[in-house]
Amino acid sequence: MRFRSSSYLLKLMLLSILIGTIPVILLGTFAYYNSSRTVQEKVNESNKQLLQQMQMRVEQTLRTIDNSATQLLQSPVVTGAFEKDISNYDFEMVHELYKGISLIQTYELGISDVFLFSTSKKWMVTSKGVNEYISPDFRPQLEAFSRIAGGSFWTSSPDDLPNSFQSIYFVKKYPINSVDPTGIICVVLSSDVIKELDAFQNGKLDSTFILDKNFHIIDHRDRTQLGTSMSGQTYLKPLLETKDAFGQYATELDEEVVTVTFRKSSYNGWSYVSVASNEQVNEQNKIIGWITLLVCMVILLVTLILAWFGSKRMYSPIQSIYTALTSIPSSVDEGKPNGELQVIGERVDYLIRNQSLIMNELKGQQVQLKEFFMQKLFSGTIHPGDFEEKLSLYGLEKLWPSMCVVAVQIDTLKDTRYEEANRDLLMFAISNIVGELVLTEQRLVPIVRSDCQVTLIGSSKEGTDFKEQIFTLSDEIQKAIFQYLEIKVSIGISSPFSSLSDSQQALHEAMTSLKYRVGLGQESILFIEDVQPQKSNLYMFPQEGEHALFDAIRAGDLEQSELALKHFIGELFQPHTQHRDYQLSLMRLLVDLLKFGQELSIPLDRIAEDEASLIQSLFKLRNVNEMEHWFWSMFVYPYIQELGNRRDCQFKHISEAVIDMIRREFDSELTLEKCSSRINYHPHYVSRVFRQETGINFGDYLTQYRIDVAKKWLKESDLKIIEISERLQYNNSANFIRSFRKMVGMTPGQYREEG
Repeated sequence: MRFRSSSYLLKLMLLSILIGTIPVILLGTFAYYNSSRTVQEKVNESNKQLLQQMQMRVEQTLRTIDNSATQLLQSPVVTGAFEKDISNYDFEMVHELYKGISLIQTYELGISDVFLFSTSKKWMVTSKGVNEYISPDFRPQLEAFSRIAGGSFWTSSPDDLPNSFQSIYFVKKYPINSVDPTGIICVVLSSDVIKELDAFQNGKLDSTFILDKNFHIIDHRDRTQLGTSMSGQTYLKPLLETKDAFGQYATELDEEVVTVTFRKSSYNGWSYVSVASNEQVNEQNKIIGWITLLVCMVILLVTLILAWFGSKRMYSPIQSIYTALTSIPSSVDEGKPNGELQVIGERVDYLIRNQSLIMNELKGQQVQLKEFFMQKLFSGTIHPGDFEEKLSLYGLEKLWPSMCVVAVQIDTLKDTRYEEANRDLLMFAISNIVGELVLTEQRLVPIVRSDCQVTLIGSSKEGTDFKEQIFTLSDEIQKAIFQYLEIKVSIGISSPFSSLSDSQQALHEAMTSLKYRVGLGQESILFIEDVQPQKSNLYMFPQEGEHALFDAIRAGDLEQSELALKHFIGELFQPHTQHRDYQLSLMRLLVDLLKFGQELSIPLDRIAEDEASLIQSLFKLRNVNEMEHWFWSMFVYPYIQELGNRRDCQFKHISEAVIDMIRREFDSELTLEKCSSRINYHPHYVSRVFRQETGINFGDYLTQYRIDVAKKWLKESDLKIIEISERLQYNNSANFIRSFRKMVGMTPGQYREEG
């Protein structure tokens, strides 16, 4: 078949490039958009804060002027003067007025002049003089101020005033809010003062200006713009129309995108406006964009390189599999050009089809395995905990709260179409019928034991409900067997239990209940609780306790063996235990101990009595203490002694053999594995025995012996250190010197010199 190496590799590389490219493009686009938006938001937020600082600085000065003017206006000197005529001869009154004006006309506040004007007496006083000695041209403006609604207000100069009067004015009437005031105070504030106050912010903002409540410019970086009306400016239309106290929006000014930030003062109705060009921000965004593009290009380049090498590496297993599977025959036309994966799929499909027979065989073996575990469970040769770990084999996650064992037995084959030779086949058929009638999730695998079919059935029901369910199920089984096989069967049912450790006892109960069929007739369904109300513990032999005793004997642990024996005897003599029950259990323990000694090849002469006298002696024991002492002295202690003597002899033989090999072959590549294979023991076992006998492990003993030989050669021979290290199987002299110094406390050269 033609090998198309480029087809799948090319697809794999293109896919890798696509997977690596799309995220990079999306990430770069998102990063640029997000960073641009973040920069714009930061700049806009900064403009808001700077404009707020500017407003606070200006209004702080204006409020200070307002408070100072109010104090002067409400002073007794000023209020009293408004009701009087003033001439050039009222020196004292004028002096007091001058004094009050001078107190508020400070350099820090930037007040250029203060006017006191009596609307009733028509006099005007400033710091520069009285009436005609000051600015008579300003009198009409003062009269106009007195007619404006409002008790106090800030305003800019009207357009018809001379340039000398182009300023910012604070006007306050007396009495306040009076339609026809007695007098007013007018504080003249030069616009240059506002310019100085916002000079710092103007250095940071592109363009900042202040509008009065009529939207005339009060302050602007370009002084020629002062007094200009901004109500007709298109880019300020959202500001002029909104009632919000502050805000920010984007618009166009002279075909350029700008961001307008504004704040409206609730104090005097002025508007503080900042117009910032987005061009500078866009320049920063362009830099970010180029950097992002550069990073993305680098990532793409790395992605292409990794895609190439990664695709080659990922393709190599496909190539190996393809090469290996081409030798497997296929029904596909060999001349047809196929891709590698298609060829692999065809060959794998061929293997799967041919594997079906093996799977069928495995399923059959799995059924046998399930039956094998059930046999072990009922015989007590498998620990219940170990069996629970295999529940998944039966399709279960956990056990039922209520369980029982159901045993089915053929009543008779007489007068049926079957012969006795067909009994085994019939039992197999009965087992299949039970498996069909009882749901898989309600039972374990049905098995045939002796001449009975046995099934462990479980349910979530308890008590009477559980018993009713089992009876109904047993009745269905009995009828189905008669319907299909035309034979009569009886069914024995154990008492309910919740732990698998009771399975062996439950099996005994189910089979025992069948024995009561003799008096009740054929086709009986018998509960052990009904036919044998007094529960017998005959087969409740403590096997786990016996295993623990035998394990302690094997380990040679006297203390643990004594505790295990006491625990075993204690379990035999539970409350309500019948005399016959514990006698049979003691007999079983005796037989098991004799079998245990035979398995360990312990000679019978280690036991003082023969089998017959042992049984007689056992039945003469009267209490628990005598039984414990008898079993201990007759079996447990002699067994431990015999095994201990064997172990000591064996351990000594092993350790002596290993030491002898070390002394004879220390100058060869000697290892624990080589020594173990020579004496036919496992290396792990030899290691533990050697350490127990010598108190040191094999490697340390070999090193110590070689160092002792090295010390002898250093004293008694002229061998060079490098020759000694080679003879003692060190890789190099440096390792030998390091090991020697660690063991002896000095280098080989120093040791030789001391000798």
